[in-house]
Amino acid sequence: MSEAMITTIGDAVAVGGRRTARKVVAIETRVAEAARLAGRDAHYGFPAHTAPAGAGLPCRHCLQWIEEGARATLFTFDPFSGVENLPLPGPVYVHADGCERYAEDGSLPVHLMKSPRTLNAYAAGRKLVAQEYVEEATAAEAIDRLMERQDVEYIHVRSTTAGCYTFRIERV
Repeated sequence: MSEAMITTIGDAVAVGGRRTARKVVAIETRVAEAARLAGRDAHYGFPAHTAPAGAGLPCRHCLQWIEEGARATLFTFDPFSGVENLPLPGPVYVHADGCERYAEDGSLPVHLMKSPRTLNAYAAGRKLVAQEYVEEATAAEAIDRLMERQDVEYIHVRSTTAGCYTFRIERV
């Protein structure tokens, strides 16, 4: 399909007249609160750690950058929990003093694409069907292209430099 036939419409992609609706999904509030308040991750019970943030830490709950020096909570998170059977736990940060969860009807948080990101596109059963490395200028187009594929159910957006999970994009 030619690129001319793909048009972005808000948070949906129109492909040859079809519309592929999608949403951006941040970690659930109950998961972030468990780490913040209980000092443990909600799934494995591993200890969480709270300390002043360094530079370049995205909050996986509000999908905003955590200001350098602000309190950040680091904990183990499995982005496949409740979605697939095979785990892939890793470290993530949230604002230690709370924040509002990113709205699922919100647009793509392109400010998080200012650092290199990896797009892992999955089919059912956690089958990795495509992977793209993107920068801010290429992220939206790559996401549109991946969501156009019929075998892609969701995309995990990850840090290319650190490898950790940032957020999920899924079909509506």
